[in-house]
Amino acid sequence: MFWRRPSPADDDDPSILRLRPPSGFGDHLMLSAVLEGLKAERPELRIRIAASHPELFEGNPRVEETLYEGRLKKSNRTLLDRYLLTAFRPPEARHMQTSGHLIDDMYARIGIPVTDRPRRPRLYLTARELRFREAAIESLPRPRIAIVPNGKPGVRLPNKIYPADQWAELARLLVQGPGSVIQVGARKDGMLLPGTRDFRDIGYRHTGSLLKRCDLLVTHVSGIMHLAAAVGAPAVVLYGAAEHPDISGYPWNHNLYEPIECGPCWMETPCSHHSCMKNLTPARVMEEVHAALSA
Repeated sequence: MFWRRPSPADDDDPSILRLRPPSGFGDHLMLSAVLEGLKAERPELRIRIAASHPELFEGNPRVEETLYEGRLKKSNRTLLDRYLLTAFRPPEARHMQTSGHLIDDMYARIGIPVTDRPRRPRLYLTARELRFREAAIESLPRPRIAIVPNGKPGVRLPNKIYPADQWAELARLLVQGPGSVIQVGARKDGMLLPGTRDFRDIGYRHTGSLLKRCDLLVTHVSGIMHLAAAVGAPAVVLYGAAEHPDISGYPWNHNLYEPIECGPCWMETPCSHHSCMKNLTPARVMEEVHAALSA
């Protein structure tokens, strides 16, 4: 689907809508919610996507064509420039804001009126993907808890990363409980925590398949949070106060936000005290984990 040759320009066809999500894979998934709203009220639209992670739109019935943005940058920059970048407000514009979801930023950027605005991402997995490592996953004792203990070294908002020492203690508590603790994400981002099952570097779609068969995800604000929402997996999200759940989160999750005078800060430099995250003790997170599993 996403390796095909670009369709003809169709310059005069008003039904064609070309969109390009921001580079983050969570941003791609948020755009999938917008596509659902657009097609529900404007079914005549022919939506074409240029994306850094085109596989996230594979199988999406609302998308006519998906192209790899990186290839277009090299081979047809003129065509790429015709795709509207569905950008958000920059972090400095979100300072201290506690309302106005990023998905609504996308709706506004596209500029097509939509009365009913879906805000749940969508990922369309094949039957084969849903059976990914089926025997290995189904043999894991429940509850199956997926974790993302490491943030990317160059993350734009470093204050949203849960401290490593607190993660070590939280993982220890999780492993002591019943069931299985499964680490997802990327090996390059950090070490495998003791006692966890290694399911890192399996790709976004296979990670989505795994999360669909887990009972809970525990993570900081990240693309994995949006991936869990896209496959219907519940999550405990460690927000702290770098950003607010009403800006980027989902109300069905257990969003651990810590009200603080300086937050939500959206700072792109490390905080000197990081008290909003330090106040989210592993014991407190475990209370939310138990509550989520009991829901």
